[in-house]
Amino acid sequence: MLSEELLKQAAEELALAMNDSLPKPEQCQHQFSEEFERKIQLLLSSVPTNTQIAVVVPESIYK
Repeated sequence: MLSEELLKQAAEELALAMNDSLPKPEQCQHQFSEEFERKIQLLLSSVPTNTQIAVVVPESIYK
């Protein structure tokens, strides 16, 4: 059976490897369609204003 520490280390290495495999933000230039933008705005308007949404960066989880 794998120890919790070993699993944690493996998860951290996987998260870092996945993050390193992504292109740099400046290489990601995408123009979303007007239809997509409209749908996103509609979706966001349905979220209550007092709802908190957290975005977590993988490196910050394990440090």
